Amino acid sequence: MAKNREIPLDGGTADAMPRQCAHEDCFESGEFRAPKARLLDRGAPDDYQWFCLAHIREFNKSWNFFDGMSAEEVLRYKDEDITGHRPTWKLGTRTASRQREYRYNDPFDFREEMGADEDGFAGNTKTKTRPPVDQKEREALAVLNLKPGCGMDEIKRRHKELAKKYHPDVRGGDKKAEEILKNINQAYTHLRSCGNS
Repeated sequence: MAKNREIPLDGGTADAMPRQCAHEDCFESGEFRAPKARLLDRGAPDDYQWFCLAHIREFNKSWNFFDGMSAEEVLRYKDEDITGHRPTWKLGTRTASRQREYRYNDPFDFREEMGADEDGFAGNTKTKTRPPVDQKEREALAVLNLKPGCGMDEIKRRHKELAKKYHPDVRGGDKKAEEILKNINQAYTHLRSCGNS
């Protein structure tokens, strides 16, 4: 059975660039990289030291990233680590600085339901023009291949179009077309009963 072998941090091999172990009185090759001090950003090559397998294990046992930091600094670091130490802001507070290039496709008008502006950011001053669309109404609109917010005239026109296309008389008594027409009629009836959008 093969033994597990520790891999050098730089992904290289011992043959690529031979180094001597940084531990005193050790003449083994240093294959494993370790930081000389706490590095908040990616360090330069000079910020690291190299150890042999035995001494990197010893180093790792004693290494403490937070050594020398106050409790407050440790907590701040951990909080900032959640976002990768990048700046954050509350949702919807930076809408003025956003450009129009951030527009996205919203075929079901979710952003309007959520009270967002046309760029999709919440906190706008627009009032909602209609109540939210329920799941059944959404499904009925999908059967007719329509978007929420369409008027009754558009629904009637689309129903007539699809009824002509899938009518069994036109399709020669096709059972599949009959089933599709049944779904279309049910969707249309549901939308009429809702008094739709």
